[in-house]
Amino acid sequence: MVVVPSVLDAVTVHAEGALCTRLASVPSDNGRFPVQVRIAGLPLGLRTGSLRASVLKGPHGLRVRDIRPAFDVRLPPETDIPAAQRALEEAQEKLAVVSAELERVQRDIAALQKLKPSFPPRKKEEPSEPREASLTAILSLAGFVDTELAALNARHFELERQQRDAMEEVELRRQRLEEGSSAVRGQRAQLFRAAVITLSDVGQTTEGAQLALEYAVQGARWVPGYDLRMPRTLDGGTLRMRASIIQLTGEDWSNVRLSLSTAQLERRAEVPELKALRIGRRQPPPARSGWREPPPGLDELFAGYDTARPSGPSSLPPSVKRERSEAREFAMPPPAEPMPRDERTTGSMPALPSKPQAAPAPLRASQAMPAVSAAPAPGRPSPTMAVGRASAPPPPPGAPPARAKSSPNLMKRRHVADEAPMEMLEEAEAEAPSLDMGYDDDEGAMAGGGGGAFGGMQPPPQPAGMEPMVDLLDYGNLALGAADQPARRGRLMPQPEGLSRELLVLMGVHVQVDFFALVAQYERTVASVQQVAPPAWSVPPRQSSPHFDYRFDVETRAEVPSDGVWHTVPVFSAPVGLSAEYVCVPSMEPRAFRTVKVENRTPHALLAGPVDVTLGDEFLMTSPLPTLAPGATQRLGLGVEESIKVSRNTRFDEASGGVFGGSNVLTHHVCVELANRTAQRISVEVLERMPAIPSAEKDIKVEESEVKPAWSKRSLLPGETPVEGERAWKVTLQPGETQALNATWVVRIPSSKMLVGGNRRT
Repeated sequence: MVVVPSVLDAVTVHAEGALCTRLASVPSDNGRFPVQVRIAGLPLGLRTGSLRASVLKGPHGLRVRDIRPAFDVRLPPETDIPAAQRALEEAQEKLAVVSAELERVQRDIAALQKLKPSFPPRKKEEPSEPREASLTAILSLAGFVDTELAALNARHFELERQQRDAMEEVELRRQRLEEGSSAVRGQRAQLFRAAVITLSDVGQTTEGAQLALEYAVQGARWVPGYDLRMPRTLDGGTLRMRASIIQLTGEDWSNVRLSLSTAQLERRAEVPELKALRIGRRQPPPARSGWREPPPGLDELFAGYDTARPSGPSSLPPSVKRERSEAREFAMPPPAEPMPRDERTTGSMPALPSKPQAAPAPLRASQAMPAVSAAPAPGRPSPTMAVGRASAPPPPPGAPPARAKSSPNLMKRRHVADEAPMEMLEEAEAEAPSLDMGYDDDEGAMAGGGGGAFGGMQPPPQPAGMEPMVDLLDYGNLALGAADQPARRGRLMPQPEGLSRELLVLMGVHVQVDFFALVAQYERTVASVQQVAPPAWSVPPRQSSPHFDYRFDVETRAEVPSDGVWHTVPVFSAPVGLSAEYVCVPSMEPRAFRTVKVENRTPHALLAGPVDVTLGDEFLMTSPLPTLAPGATQRLGLGVEESIKVSRNTRFDEASGGVFGGSNVLTHHVCVELANRTAQRISVEVLERMPAIPSAEKDIKVEESEVKPAWSKRSLLPGETPVEGERAWKVTLQPGETQALNATWVVRIPSSKMLVGGNRRT
């Protein structure tokens, strides 16, 4: 197996997760192209079912036959450990030394503080008069204690300062290591994934090949954003789309081709099967593709191999000896009393004894009949399979070809619940004689009929309504049995479940890698990406585009480190139409607001997200941009324009009307004045609202009396909410120009009624 290096070339970031593509160059070795290559250094969190491999260029006839995931343990030398990791270890070692020295000094201080003058104990007959003590000795002891304590306290103070500095240094190194990329964060033993690719044999060639490996990983997100640059005159501008990307996949994306997709990475998408409607006779449904039964005459393919193989027990392969020993263990019946001669009839079950006999030894669980026994353990042949295949003698040259029998442990009943218990028992009795209990001639034949314990009965036909087990449809976990395994040769069988666990155990013993802890830590790291808050006004792609999926290709190659921090990547320049317009609602706020109508002229949708607006060389604000379909137009607010002065004056008159004065006439006068203090020509849209009449009130009437200049109903953009009774003036003002807008309407109500809150409603 050849280990080839690979380079990360392209990454497609989905709403959650990413699809990575690596390129690997495979050279020829002395004119011989390798059949199996290994690509190592893959991230630990890659999805096994997402592995895909293809041949980009190479010799004629080169194809990818198989691809299998594997594990790879990398033990970096001391010089390859990142500098931040080495600095952290040095700081931790220094802290440990200072802490140990500080503890020793504290013990010395405590011991010195316990030093006091002591006197020998008095005897009982000694009088209790004060003793004479040497004042010089006491003073010497006190001086010694004071001198040593002064030195130790100074040393203690210095060590405490060094310990604080060491703790701050360790915390600083740890923070810098955590802020760094997770791809270079170092342990002594790092666990990676690998891919083993099997290629077709192209024979002798000197031409190399290039392979593409594709795999999916979790721990990546992206949200769209925009950058709008406009001149101060608001007559044009450019809109650029950018993406904020965060990833903790365990590998840095350096100089890769980035693509951004709104689709879900793990969404299952299958082409629907459309059923055809035919007129005519009913035909059986076509067989589903996938699992197929073994072809007839499979054992005949190995007849020559069995004939040429030595028949001695000592020359048998170890695997055949092991299978035959298991077959003998499962197939040997318990010892019982010999049957009378008249009861040893071929092909029939012995009759029940007429007198009490000694009870035979109890059957073990492995000796039960296959029709009513539990399913065998995965990866281990069932008793029926071991007996029927391991002990079958090679067919003679003139014998007709034997038909392959399907092993009962590979099939299961489809309608077991509909069968009666007695029918199951009868079926089990019918299938029991089909077991071949005989052994090869070199190991001795059992007593009984010619072919085994039950004689030469023909096996019953395969019952209908059978379907394969689930493990037989897992094509990635199937393996073809070897020729020296009679029970498995020529058939695809599931691999034992304990195989991968045994390899992991061996790996953990030899290189001291806690595989399960590393995988659990990676899963926690990947889940932490979902908890990171996105930038302000950001909208997830799946939320802004729930009904369609699209992919955006980044114009240039980009770099996104695996550090769990948002990184901004420019995507492309969007050709949009920008038209500036000022909007004013004097009844709510006597100010004019800058707005820009953004028309999407691109062939794809612009997703919702924040847009940073820059006027000239000055950053103005960040505003939310809604989703824009191709050809759609939306209004983007840019804040207040202080250079446009707005004032609104109202007047109200109330009078009696009608023939007999039976109604009140409420006249409202509104005057709006606009003053342009900017240096350019502007267009302003002034919004007013006429009184709205409830549908239940038939006696109230609203009439427009006089409007100068004329107004009209406002045309709404997609996504804007309509307002009942809304009217709009659209005026154009030259620099320094002032214009007045007047509107008068009359509200007629019965004299016996009054508007809620008073008749004056302007």
